[in-house]
Amino acid sequence: MSTPELRQMRYVVEVARQRNFSRAAEQLHVAQQALSQQVKTVETMIGVTLFNRTNRGVELTPAGVVFVQEARRAIAAADRTVTRTQAVANGHAGSLRVAYTLATVYDTLPRLSERVQSEHAALKLELREVFGGDVPALLSDGRYDTALCPRMLLTPECDRQEVRHEPFVLALSSGHHLAAREQVTVHDCRGELFELWPREMAPGYHDAVIGVCRGAGFEPRLDEQAAGSTVWGNIAQGRGVGLVVSSLIDQLPRGITLVPLTEPAPMLLVDLVWHRETVGPAVEHLRACARAVAHERRWLRRAGLPQPQGRMIRPTATRPDALRAEQAGDAPGGFVA
Repeated sequence: MSTPELRQMRYVVEVARQRNFSRAAEQLHVAQQALSQQVKTVETMIGVTLFNRTNRGVELTPAGVVFVQEARRAIAAADRTVTRTQAVANGHAGSLRVAYTLATVYDTLPRLSERVQSEHAALKLELREVFGGDVPALLSDGRYDTALCPRMLLTPECDRQEVRHEPFVLALSSGHHLAAREQVTVHDCRGELFELWPREMAPGYHDAVIGVCRGAGFEPRLDEQAAGSTVWGNIAQGRGVGLVVSSLIDQLPRGITLVPLTEPAPMLLVDLVWHRETVGPAVEHLRACARAVAHERRWLRRAGLPQPQGRMIRPTATRPDALRAEQAGDAPGGFVA
């Protein structure tokens, strides 16, 4: 049995709505004779009379009522198919695979995800936490479309967009002798043991912390036994200290205190990274959302920031009582080399 085309279904539905061939033809922008012929073709094709024709117009038969109901569903489904396909092609729908590292999970990633959901509700972000050291390979082999991570060396095939400059703060045991201070300098930590993930796991974060210490005039002592699962426990127990992002303040592990660093406090540079060969409309929408959030929250408010060359560029710090204000983009400051 032959199946009517969508165009023919639309004709039948419009005739049923208007209850008049002349008015339906006018709405469809076709000749009345051609419309009547197409409806008759459908009736012949399925072997059913759809309309009772009278001098006053047309009325649906019981079979015609069923046909129109199902035709409307079929037309809506077809329209939906086209709309969703176009949305995916334009990056407004479908899925976008985003890898992220731990440093971005406290505030940067949630803010960005919220913006994407607000502007592109049909675009699903498939999020996965990864080690920073795995980011280049994950992008190169196409397992992920983009990544949110600290500034690191990338392969020539990858591009980056700066998303945030986030202040470092000192994380230490609540019983540490520096914990009661309103502020500390990086130099105050020169004799401490630093709890830091191995470089192969988090190269961008690792290099940033090392650069901060070297910029303060000392080579940090690293806990060789530190690993992802032990860093926080070691800090809480007083074994060592760590430099962490200020957004951690709202998700602080038990037994740990954050102390702001004095001016000029060092920053962690966070990038959105992607592979040039896999960039598409969805990635461009994510980049636009990142720019918008960064502007609104003043994540990149310090104009003219030089690119770091082997060490961290040092900006003005937040006030001791303003770690949360920094998350709202209200803390003052400017960059110096």
